[in-house]
Amino acid sequence: MNNAEVYEQIRYQSLERNGFPTNYIELSIDQKTLIDEAFHVAANSLSVSAKMQDVIYELEDKVADLQHELNNLTGEK
Repeated sequence: MNNAEVYEQIRYQSLERNGFPTNYIELSIDQKTLIDEAFHVAANSLSVSAKMQDVIYELEDKVADLQHELNNLTGEK
């Protein structure tokens, strides 16, 4: 989804209340720069969060494997 499509999903009341036009195409250069940068930062944050979640899942799997191996070595079930 491009920035214009994301912008169009923002409620028009929020845009108007904050002095932004309801259509992306009507943004001033300064407003467009701000919106594009904010969307870029948000997308990067989501990407980092997703990668971190993948690492967490991998670590949880490793912990479970180690617990299973430890139980086997100690004779516990």
